[in-house]
Amino acid sequence: MRIMYSILNILHSNSVKGRLSALTRKEIQKLLDANGEKWNERTIYNYLRKLEDLNYIETGLKRSNATTFYINPEGIAWMKGIEEEGPGESG
Repeated sequence: MRIMYSILNILHSNSVKGRLSALTRKEIQKLLDANGEKWNERTIYNYLRKLEDLNYIETGLKRSNATTFYINPEGIAWMKGIEEEGPGESG
């Protein structure tokens, strides 16, 4: 769950909330690396798919051959719910 929150936080904190501002997987990975979170490419890919299946992110406009992603209102609401939980309350 931490990586899901981290990916959503990257999108939210960088105001990636629409099709035009969407980021590629590689851009998301670079931003995670800059925040000190090292995840391999496959892990990020798998969690982007999971977040998309949960309807927390959506695909934006293609950039070259790369799919881009942005956070939607459901993803923002999920993040806020996690932030409001106290320590040790998440399963």
